[in-house]
Amino acid sequence: MTPDAPTAGWSLRRELTRMLVLTALLPALVFGMALLWSQWQRVQDDLKLRLGSNAQLSANAIDDFLQGQLSGVELMADGSMLSGRTLDEELGKLLRAYPAMLRALATDREGNIVAARSATGRPAAIAAEQVADREWFRTVRDGSRPHVSDAYRARIYGSEPLVAVSAPMWHDGAFEGVLQASIPIEQYIRVRSDNLRRRGFELLLLDRQDRVVHASKALRWQFLDATGTVGATIRGGAAQPGQPGEMRTLGGLLRDGEDAYVHAVAMRTGWIVAIIAPEQRLLAPALPRVGLLLGLLAMTTPGVLFALWRLRRLLAASMGRLLASLHGYALGGRLDPRQLSQMPEELQPLAGGIGDLAARMNTAYDALQQALEQREHIIEERTESLRLAVSDLDRLSRTDALTGSLNYRGFQEAGEALWKQARATGAELSVLALDIDHFKKYNDLYGHAEGDGALRRFAGAVSSALLHADDLLARPGGEEFIVFLPGSTQEQAMRVGQRVCERVRSADIVHAASPEGRMTVSIGVASVLPGDDDVEQMLRRADAALYRAKAAGRNRVSD
Repeated sequence: MTPDAPTAGWSLRRELTRMLVLTALLPALVFGMALLWSQWQRVQDDLKLRLGSNAQLSANAIDDFLQGQLSGVELMADGSMLSGRTLDEELGKLLRAYPAMLRALATDREGNIVAARSATGRPAAIAAEQVADREWFRTVRDGSRPHVSDAYRARIYGSEPLVAVSAPMWHDGAFEGVLQASIPIEQYIRVRSDNLRRRGFELLLLDRQDRVVHASKALRWQFLDATGTVGATIRGGAAQPGQPGEMRTLGGLLRDGEDAYVHAVAMRTGWIVAIIAPEQRLLAPALPRVGLLLGLLAMTTPGVLFALWRLRRLLAASMGRLLASLHGYALGGRLDPRQLSQMPEELQPLAGGIGDLAARMNTAYDALQQALEQREHIIEERTESLRLAVSDLDRLSRTDALTGSLNYRGFQEAGEALWKQARATGAELSVLALDIDHFKKYNDLYGHAEGDGALRRFAGAVSSALLHADDLLARPGGEEFIVFLPGSTQEQAMRVGQRVCERVRSADIVHAASPEGRMTVSIGVASVLPGDDDVEQMLRRADAALYRAKAAGRNRVSD
């Protein structure tokens, strides 16, 4: 390839252009998006607060209204007597005191109407009607407490949505009947619903059966419609009285099919008040900000592109002159002073120092290369020595210096590793817990130096009884030893324990303080069980078996 042939690679001018575009336009875009996000969060928080407060206020207002009507009926029922004239007068007094009531009536204990008055205050004709099957009668009779019914329609009032408030009447402690008042709930709720609609919200009121008591015009239900799964979802997310709730997004509420934000509150009556806002309520305030951001970008982009085009032209010319000078250096030339004066001030020091730097770097590179070659050999030798030393230290840190078996650290690491392997592969794993019988008496009788020698001989006798290369002997401390037997069942481990007992006795380590006259060992055996959560459970069973071996007279194996 000739020196003038083009080579593939990245372009400094293109990279610089991309970076300048990003640094100029990206901050404006990020800042605008941050403003949009902040606006979105503020609008969402405001909508959440307004939905929650309106839902709580509406629930409290409707609850207070119903409880007020119920209290009037309850108070009247407490003082009523089942005599026709007196009861008629009481019903008239109740209707005058509570103008929202449409009709009041009283029944006997069997559910027969005995007195009734309309909202005009005049006695109403009493039809031969049995109301024992009505919810407002049955609930009060069976529960002996005041009750607010679910919504219903009465034939004598046409399609008027009604709610009944009823309370039990008593005489000498006995149930005598029910006092009931019918309330046209729609008239009370419509005023609040219209006020909410003017603020862009919809009101949905559900009774205990998730049927519609009231639904704003934009909602897809009418009075007494069943709301199905949508109503169950609203009830499931409703906040309890006095508790904070959360705004949720639901579909299937509005007539136009748009998703909506919902905040629902459970009333003391068991009804649900839901305040609903169309999703457009959250999007509308953000649209002007989006237009402002797009306008800002449209105004900024042309100016940035022109500045970048001009900067690129100047940079290309200056870099061309600098590259020509570098080609001259390769041929042994020097920088032309006229070219230096045509470069920007920022590049003039660079051009002047490139020549001196090139010569110094070549000399320094040769010396550095030679030094590196010498150092590489030394580093390789030292690395190998260090690796061997670290390996020896790691082995020694896990080995008991006296007996050559695993020390406490090695015992812990080996036990954990073997237990995990057994659990992962389903293989057998057993353990022997060994304790030298009367070893304290041995030390007291012969001294600690002789005791150390006896420990070494004991460890050798135990090791000679192990058959498999992966069986491990560990000395966690003192005269206590542990043997891990990977791949061995409980029965096989018992045989190994018997062999260890025999080898220790065969070692014939004289122990005058022992009943046997020589050193013996007690052994507890355990195996891993399917329900074990860690190796400690198996070790605790081995310790328990060891204690049983000691209790049985020592010098034996127990499981």
